[in-house]
Amino acid sequence: MAGTLTVTQAACHIPELWSADTRDAVEATVVAAGLVESEKYGLSELKGGPGDTQNIPYISNPTANTKTANTNITLEVIGPSSAEASQSFTVSTHQHVAFAVENITEVQSKTNLRAKYTDKAGYALAAAADTNLHTLPQSFSQITGTLGVEPTFDNWQRASQYLDDGNAEEGGRFIIVRPATYYAMRKIDQFVNADYTGGGAGGQMKVGREQVGTIWGNVPVYKSTLVRAPAGGQAENWYGHREGVYYCSQDLRTRADFVIERDSDVVLSTHIYGFAEALQPPITAGGGAATDAFNVLVRGTS
Repeated sequence: MAGTLTVTQAACHIPELWSADTRDAVEATVVAAGLVESEKYGLSELKGGPGDTQNIPYISNPTANTKTANTNITLEVIGPSSAEASQSFTVSTHQHVAFAVENITEVQSKTNLRAKYTDKAGYALAAAADTNLHTLPQSFSQITGTLGVEPTFDNWQRASQYLDDGNAEEGGRFIIVRPATYYAMRKIDQFVNADYTGGGAGGQMKVGREQVGTIWGNVPVYKSTLVRAPAGGQAENWYGHREGVYYCSQDLRTRADFVIERDSDVVLSTHIYGFAEALQPPITAGGGAATDAFNVLVRGTS
């Protein structure tokens, strides 16, 4: 209609608004680093430095020998190959996140970008460490299930039996799975039906993040997309014991400084850490080769 003021004609009077609330990138559940061994065996001595290597000596079980009448006792040399062995753990991974915010940007931005990206740097480093920990299961010698196929109740029982066969303590066990494998677990009657779980006493499976249930009464189940997926639809899930992996976060810090020649606040977050599968001396009398008896790879779906 003639004389009507349109939005096109009044465009210079109509502002564009920017929300004070930012929509931040989602973050995966970071759990592995908090479930594995990081204090015992001298690992805590590496925290903060000095040193990059901790040697962990083994103690083998001796042999109970039968004494023959009127003969001298033969002293035993304990350990495989007549000598005790050890495992060497090294801190060698050094990762960082670095960024700068120009003074003009900080002055004019509605969002506190330095604070936002500093928080994100902390997540990025934590997720990177967990991602590295999740590369370990692909090398575990004890394996159940098939890649791309939902694990069965028998697969989970076999995984638990592996830990029993290795004499891993009941306390300290854990399971970390990708979401698809978790929902496959919810289809298994023995994990969700009260006729099997005793109304929750034997375990429960619930929807959520981080710890999402228990099985066998005391084994916590965690769900994370950081679990390694070697290919589409596949998952390398982890059924382990706390003492099956060594992890040491030696130094995790954030530094910030104003750099004159850049007219910017420069922020640097760094993480120095080490991780390795822990080998367990066997129950064998007299000693034997240490193995990864406290870890199981449960192949499944992603």
